[in-house]
This record gives sequence, C-alpha cells and structure tokens, in this order.
Amino acid sequence: MSEQEETQNAGAVSPALPDGIGLTLDDVRALLAKEHETIVPKDDPMLMIVTLLNAYLGEVDKLHARHGKALAALMAGKTDAYVKGVQGATDALAAQLSASSVEGIRKVFAEHAGQLQSLKSGMWYAAAIVAVSALVNVAVFVLRGVR
Repeated sequence: MSEQEETQNAGAVSPALPDGIGLTLDDVRALLAKEHETIVPKDDPMLMIVTLLNAYLGEVDKLHARHGKALAALMAGKTDAYVKGVQGATDALAAQLSASSVEGIRKVFAEHAGQLQSLKSGMWYAAAIVAVSALVNVAVFVLRGVR
C-alpha cells in the first residue's frame, strides 16, 4: 500500500455498532474490549445503561411503528378526501360543459328553425307570384285570342 492509501484507511472510521436494534451485554463487552481494549466484568453497574438504552430503543421502535400506522391512516384519509374533491370538481365541470354543449346545440337548432321558417315563407311568396304570373299569362293569351 502507498502512504496515501494508508492515510485514507487510517482516517476512515468503521461503524462501531452492528446493524439492528439494541445490543446484548456480551456484544457491549466485546465492543468495549475491541475498541477501547478495556475488559468490563459482567457485574459492572455500567452495563445497566445498556439495558436501559435497549429498552429505550425498543420503545422508540414501537413508537415509530405506531406513528407509521397513524401517518398511513391520515394520508389515506386525506388522499380519499382529495380524490373525492377532485372527482366532484370534475363531475361539476363535465355537467357544465355538457349543459353548455346542449345549450349551444339548442341555440343552433333554434337559429336553423328560424332560417327554415324564413325559407318556407319565401317559397310561399315565390309560389304565389308564379301562380299570379301564370294566371296573367293565361288571361293575356285568352284576351289576344278573342280579339
């Protein structure tokens, strides 16, 4: 190894605690012996702290689990309320758009009906003019034929 690698390895600190929650008394004694080169007897009062801290870690773990469940329930409730709100807004918007579309169609149909009525009136006037014109033509031919 080069001097630089040795310096980097010396600066790197290995994790003191293994993974998991809590340590047994034997684990603590072995850790103290390894890290501090100090042998702690089994009846040392200092090991009572380990028991207390392990109990504390257990309670914190239970509290985290309880809070996780409560948070999941809260988020589910909030999410359901949000989804219902969005669904209501979407339904209202769809109803408005549908009503607007139906109203627009009715308006267009009303305009077309008015135009159709105007066309019918115009056709009746044209038919009346054609009929009067035909009668005038017949009268002219008859009067010319009589003279």
